[in-house]
Amino acid sequence: MTLADVDAPMRECSFDSRWTAVLAATVGLLVASVVPSPLERHPEWRWVGPDKLLHFVGHAGYACVLANALDADRERSGTAAAVALCLSTAHCVLTGRLQERVPGRASEPGDVAWAFAGSVLAALSWHRASEDATA
Repeated sequence: MTLADVDAPMRECSFDSRWTAVLAATVGLLVASVVPSPLERHPEWRWVGPDKLLHFVGHAGYACVLANALDADRERSGTAAAVALCLSTAHCVLTGRLQERVPGRASEPGDVAWAFAGSVLAALSWHRASEDATA
């Protein structure tokens, strides 16, 4: 099974359902980012830790959902992947700013770095799968 096989059902979705998925992912990431943390802060997790894995995976998925909605017909997959990467990273930066006002939460450079890395990997994979699907 390839990434193109996994993505095939999303290509068949309607315009509304693709953008509904984007809305759900946007709200889901926002809520997950601003819920007060029941755990105490761990300075040693500034660059590497379990929360960084969540940033990586969450923003990877978000970038794929965004790219799919932006270019469902796969005619401009490079542009869609780049815009999805930028939007996912912007979401992380903006929610980081909101976290400054939430008890037990803080914006960390590592959060943005891991979210960006997940978005890059996902955007590149989505673009490659799109190229393979149209070839």
